[in-house]
Formats: sequence, C-alpha cells, structure tokens
Amino acid sequence: MHTKLARRDNYGAHRDPKAIQYLVIHYTGGDGDTAEENAIYFSRDFTETSAHYFVDDNEVWQSVPDDFTAWHCGTKGTYYHPACRNRNSIGIELCSRRGPDGYYYTKSTRKQGIQLVQDLMKRYHIPIERVVRHYDVTHKCCPEPFVRDSYAWSRFRAELEGKEDEPLTIYHTLEEVPAWGTETVKFLLEKGYLAGDDEGDLDLEHYMLRTLVISYRAGSYQ
Repeated sequence: MHTKLARRDNYGAHRDPKAIQYLVIHYTGGDGDTAEENAIYFSRDFTETSAHYFVDDNEVWQSVPDDFTAWHCGTKGTYYHPACRNRNSIGIELCSRRGPDGYYYTKSTRKQGIQLVQDLMKRYHIPIERVVRHYDVTHKCCPEPFVRDSYAWSRFRAELEGKEDEPLTIYHTLEEVPAWGTETVKFLLEKGYLAGDDEGDLDLEHYMLRTLVISYRAGSYQ
C-alpha cells in the first residue's frame, strides 16, 4: 500500500470512521493507466473530485484517508440509491484498459481490487449488499466494465465472498422472483424504479435483489 494524498481542495471534511457503510467501485476510464499516475494527478491538479483508493495490476495507492469524505459518487441530479452517499462510503477506482468491445480490467487488477475490498469489508463490517457500483448510486455508466456486463459485476461480488465457482442466479420475470422478494419487486415495478428491457426481461441478479429487499424493508423507498 502506498500513499499520495490528493490536493486538500479535492476532497471533503473529516468524518467518524463509524460513518463508513458502503464501498463504491469505479473505473478510471484510462487505457493502461496506473494507480500511482492517478494518485499523482489528484495530488497536483484541482479537479473537485477524488477517490480513496486507486488499484492497478501491481499496486494500491491511497489518495484520500478513510476518515475523510472523498467526492466520488455525488450528483447534482437524481440519486437512485436510497442511502449510499459520499459522506458514508469509500470510493475505489480500478485502473482500466480499453479493448474493441469497451473497457475491461486485467485479471491482476481484479485480484488486487478484490483483496482491497475484502480488507475494507472486514475493517468496517460492511456486508456484500453494501458493495455497490457508482452506477447503482447515480446511474452514471461507471464502472463501465461492470455496467455493460452485469454478469461480470455479479462474478466480482461472488469472488468477494469466495463463491466464484457457484452458478449465478438471474431472475428474468416477476414470476421467477422468490417469495421473499416479490413484494419488493412489485412495488419497484409499479413506481418505475425497476424496469426490464424492451422485452420485459428484468435481468435481476440475486445479490441485487437482496440489496433491494433490504432497502425496501427499511423504508428507504417510501
């Protein structure tokens, strides 16, 4: 682990570490950039954005201390996640590469990222349901590899739990949703918070359903 702090005007106020409840995954949008290069950039240039960690094939660089708020998942528009915000989350940027079909992460970067996320989950007692994509908070297409390919995101979360060999469970219709999730999905469909594709395929992965049900039962969508 290396440290190169961002410019002080690129991140927010001090916070109690007990406030940390979510881990938000991003991508840098680069093509072969490194964690060190990103850390240096945010330490030098005024961007009004920041992240706590940058991860590449070989290294992890911390740019904002955990007990300070990074500006990584805020929006001037609509929040689509009921609770995750800058003030209660840690932002993790995975360095990306670009191929003919879009951005991707190398196997080594994924491995480094998984190890970091697992360490943070343990340190702050964060369950898998609270490891989210930037997209889940604001609907920004970030991290692009995990927005374009929802199965890759599901596999990443399965690896965090050591379940990478287990088959993925995807619910395509309301009828396929288990009884414990039916009320939540019906509500979200009626409100327009959840919608399928042009053919009505929900493409709802099991981990995401669990997250939605917890939020619904907590009254976050009322």
